[in-house]
Amino acid sequence: MFVLAGYSGKAKNIEFIEDEKVKIIFRDSISAFDGVKLDELDNKGVINCKISTRLFQILHEYGLETHFISSSKDDEMICERVEIIPVETVCRNKTAGSFCRRYGVDQGIKFESPIIEYFLKNDDLHDPLVNKEVAVNMEWMNSEEAMLMEVITRAVNHILKEVFDLINLDLIDFKLEFGRNKDGCLLIADEISADTMRLWEKKTGEIKDKDRYRKDLGEVIHHYEDILNRLNTINDLPNIETQTEAYVNINLKNSVLDPAGAVTQRVLIRNQHETIETTRLGKNAKLIFSEFPSFSLFKEIKGISSEILSNPLIEDFEIELKYHS
Repeated sequence: MFVLAGYSGKAKNIEFIEDEKVKIIFRDSISAFDGVKLDELDNKGVINCKISTRLFQILHEYGLETHFISSSKDDEMICERVEIIPVETVCRNKTAGSFCRRYGVDQGIKFESPIIEYFLKNDDLHDPLVNKEVAVNMEWMNSEEAMLMEVITRAVNHILKEVFDLINLDLIDFKLEFGRNKDGCLLIADEISADTMRLWEKKTGEIKDKDRYRKDLGEVIHHYEDILNRLNTINDLPNIETQTEAYVNINLKNSVLDPAGAVTQRVLIRNQHETIETTRLGKNAKLIFSEFPSFSLFKEIKGISSEILSNPLIEDFEIELKYHS
């Protein structure tokens, strides 16, 4: 295997190899508070790699698209090479961590529905919370990627909550990173491990994740290993019913006359709605898919919208995806 180049992160080494692939090597390093607290924990790299490998495999079984290809060694993953988007998503099922500090609320409050937040990946700025519109306008991601990142994160949350429920663990929150491959396909990237999520014991609320290190609770490796061992006991994954909804709004192009809109405009004015300057009519479609959201599904929906639902010569369309767990 020929190594082209690479770099080192906080807890992983990345090596670029042939065929648009990367080798991700998990180290025993652990850090907190932007690197102020640093340590080495024996076997952490192997355990986190195995957790991440298993969770990527589980997502693949449900049809989610990730950069993961295979596990080459106990502490290594082979993945598709992607350009990492500099914005990550965080999905929160209960209040914890920075959310509590930011809003001055107690830990462990359950949200009625999961909260999705966006954070700018910038160590110098301490990974600040960022508004989706700001991220799009700054061209850190485009509007389609922002929408896909949100619905995919919701789908991942649905799957992981069901999976961890099987082994009596409560998924409090987690972060996801995304990247674009050479074809522009949006993929879940980086890792999904005990370093990137909060897991509590369902019955006792005992912390199982990296917060044990942040809060000096001790026995970090014991609890990481327990998560892995429990994951390995799962033989049959839960049967999860899924529904991805696509709302397609179709409108005439601005350069195309709209006779029906003009008639409606005259009626509105006769009914004394005199401040309406322009009325243009459109149509919409709602498509429901029994699969999890992905870039491939979004591409399929764009094809349907362009080739079947609209006339590309005179109409434009916009797509909104929603995921319901």
